[in-house]
Amino acid sequence: MSDVEKFVIIGIDGADFFLTRDLMDRGDLPNLNSLRQRGIYSPLISTIPPLTPQAWSSFACGVNPGKHGIFDFGEIPLDSYESRLNTSEDRKARGFWEYLGAEGLSTSVINMPLTYPAEDLSEGYMIAGMHTPDLESLCAHKEVQKFLSTDFPDYCIDVMSFWYKDMDLFVDRVKNMVRMRTKLVKELRKRFPTDVLFFTFVGLDRVLHAFYSQQDFHTGGQGWKYETVGREVFKLIDDGVGEILSEISSDVPVMVLSDHGFGTLEKDVYLNNFFHQKGYLDFDPAMLTQAMTCHPSWDKGLFGALVFSALARIPFFRKKVSCHQKSFQALDWSKVKCFSTGLFGNVYLHRTDRFPEGWIDPHSSQYEDLLVEVVSDLRKLRLDGEPVVDEVYLSRDIYHGPWVFQAPDIILKMRDYSLITRGGQEFDSDDLADYPGVNHSGNHRMEGILFLSGPGFISGESPYVQAILEDLVPTLLYGLDLPIPLAMDGRVLFKAFLKEFKPTFYEETISRERSGSFELNDPQVRARLEALGYLDG
Repeated sequence: MSDVEKFVIIGIDGADFFLTRDLMDRGDLPNLNSLRQRGIYSPLISTIPPLTPQAWSSFACGVNPGKHGIFDFGEIPLDSYESRLNTSEDRKARGFWEYLGAEGLSTSVINMPLTYPAEDLSEGYMIAGMHTPDLESLCAHKEVQKFLSTDFPDYCIDVMSFWYKDMDLFVDRVKNMVRMRTKLVKELRKRFPTDVLFFTFVGLDRVLHAFYSQQDFHTGGQGWKYETVGREVFKLIDDGVGEILSEISSDVPVMVLSDHGFGTLEKDVYLNNFFHQKGYLDFDPAMLTQAMTCHPSWDKGLFGALVFSALARIPFFRKKVSCHQKSFQALDWSKVKCFSTGLFGNVYLHRTDRFPEGWIDPHSSQYEDLLVEVVSDLRKLRLDGEPVVDEVYLSRDIYHGPWVFQAPDIILKMRDYSLITRGGQEFDSDDLADYPGVNHSGNHRMEGILFLSGPGFISGESPYVQAILEDLVPTLLYGLDLPIPLAMDGRVLFKAFLKEFKPTFYEETISRERSGSFELNDPQVRARLEALGYLDG
């Protein structure tokens, strides 16, 4: 391992391009503004949809989701309809640290989402982030794990607003998490130096989800208690960036990025209610009857159960049954043409190659006809007289690679992501849309941030660099004068560099050699994800 970094990469989860620019302009983020003045500041376009695990995986691998296979927090296995949590083992493509390791460069990967279980890097170490169940499971590097356990026994992995009834406590925990992350990174780079340092702050994302609609930069200021929390946490992150970079030579190139931007969240959409009304899915009468009559509150006795059972055979009545009796377990899969599950409006057609009881051949004219019909109906969908859907994407058009068949057939953009679906809560309302199932008022947007600063990069006033997440690893390898795998989807951001030289491309597999299947069964983690609506309860 080296004594001095050759490259530093900083992630700020949820940092929005427009918000960051405005806060820099008003002097709230002096350290990031210094990077802007000495380099490039540009929008960084997220994946479709701009969802955390998919976006960070696309950045880390330099490929689109069709090649790394991560499409959501949860995944429906091929032999089931019950979603399970995606982990780092489900990522099918290699991370940038593997390419660096093959060239003899060491990397520290600290707190990137979807890195649990942490990989045992050949050169360097990884400290897992979001969804890591406990402090003893953070790192596969024995010395680093020992250091964490001994020197940082109070280290905070993550903080989510819905864990707390006391929002003052939530805000304090987020701020302490940011400070702790800064302190940890400063100590790690001294004790375990690497050639490339990567670390991520997640606190901004957490407070913007919780309080976005109250923030003074959004409302103009209404005197609300938490209206400055977003700026306060972002300032703490900026302070942390400044503290860490002050200990690193100014000759070291720096990249700062976010996985997505931010905006308002207005409502959760219950697409399966719409699909039921349109006849795209239906429920099994016996399963509905069982769900109703086995409920502790059922007080109508055997005769009432017989009446309900008879009524449940009538399609019109099934459409009127309360959401509390509806679930994926109660669906009549022989009659399901399509359904929605997951976050951000994912729609699956009931295909033979994807689901155990699928009956639609994806290569048939029947599939194409159904696709056209469903898309047409979704485009006509209205809420309060206004269209729900801005854009309809077909996975086969926006993704490419060996894992596209696992993706949703249709991905929706609903009112610029101010409306979303919520996996695990697909039947929690009788209406088409309702207030968010989690007490959030903020949601992701497409425009994240990208800073490139230091030797070799253009400085001062410069045009925006048109960049997507997949571009950053090829750009990193180019900046380190390392070969770039031809199979990567991203392109080198040549306009960001002072001097352009011909990159070296080579035939190299991007597929990851995994140690085997891994499933996160920790009950506390699962309970938290169920509460957030990521997984079925």
